[in-house]
Amino acid sequence: MAVAQFRFKALDQQGNDVSGVIAAGDKKRAFELLNQRGLSPYDVALSETASGLANLRRRAVTRKDLARYVRQLATLLSANVTVLDALTTLGQSGAHRLLAQRTQTIKRDLRAGKTLSNALEEHIRELPQYVFRLAELGEATGSLAKALSDAADRMEYENAMRAEVRSSLTYPTFLATVGGGIVVLMFVFVVPRFASLLGGNIDQAPWISRQVIGLGVWMQANWFLVAIMIAGAIAGVIAAFRNAALGEAVRSQLSNAPLVGAFLRQAEISAWARTVGVALNNKARLVDALRLGEAGARSSAFRRNLEMVRRNVRAGRPLDEALQEAQQDIDPIVVDLIRTGRSSGTLGEMMTFAADIFEKDARERARRLTALTEPIAILVIAGIVGLIVISIVMAMTSLYQFEL
Repeated sequence: MAVAQFRFKALDQQGNDVSGVIAAGDKKRAFELLNQRGLSPYDVALSETASGLANLRRRAVTRKDLARYVRQLATLLSANVTVLDALTTLGQSGAHRLLAQRTQTIKRDLRAGKTLSNALEEHIRELPQYVFRLAELGEATGSLAKALSDAADRMEYENAMRAEVRSSLTYPTFLATVGGGIVVLMFVFVVPRFASLLGGNIDQAPWISRQVIGLGVWMQANWFLVAIMIAGAIAGVIAAFRNAALGEAVRSQLSNAPLVGAFLRQAEISAWARTVGVALNNKARLVDALRLGEAGARSSAFRRNLEMVRRNVRAGRPLDEALQEAQQDIDPIVVDLIRTGRSSGTLGEMMTFAADIFEKDARERARRLTALTEPIAILVIAGIVGLIVISIVMAMTSLYQFEL
């Protein structure tokens, strides 16, 4: 029998209204399943989807969905709801069908004896690694709600940063796309016309004119190949963004760049300080907190430096000295705050304070960097168009000289 999705409204055992989506073979079976859950359904209807594409969009788990899921779980636990009851609520939610289904599996794993951190790591692998480790820490220290709330804070900050950068890059991306399309059209439809005008005199034209016109003639003759190359380049860029290994390699190279490198290094240090500070505030041992911060590092070089810091701290070195020795270009403010926190017993607070400072600075740097992309895109497109125009003018001028 085919399984369909039914939206329902019901009363729980306390008389509270609950709603959600349930999978069943028919409406009668949906009523039976709801009754088995201890619910009293009063409205059950077949869930209709607008289209197959809409259904695919519902099943896609975005970063925003994940952050909202962790925030909801933390909020329910903060309200003194048990973990199983919180998962029951999330499993009945119609906000995201795929996450609701995974939540039901997580709930079964918890009843089988697994911990929440292990179940989350197994069934919602899209979550950042620090979420699993903070959940594990919260379970060990009895502060699971706070640990998940701190994880949600960081996820929401990262999502806000991505949204801000993406919004700032929208117009430059549109400008570069339109400008690139205009350049391709000029090469395919405009430039080759001047090859026929020059005729046999094209060999006497300036070198730059011969190259530009020759490229235009080739692109017009091989327009299908050009289209395939452009589509392949776009697909390659998309694949590069989705490939974690390639993304880390590009990130490592960019970390040495003049402007972008400073921003990336500062973002890494900020994320590390935030993770370590949150872990310490959730009663983690220093070495465990450093291991958690080390696992969240994106740059392999920075991760190796953090590993050296953790080993030196385990060997008895103060954290500020070990960090300054391993990371030569570390900002002195971080070192000073760590030293102050270590001596005053407020290392966790000082680490989160340092993260706040660097996150504000990172936002400002991100705004400046994205503001530069618009004039750079204009200059590049204008430079290419100007080169084409100058090349054609030089070719036509040489033709006029030949006729004289």
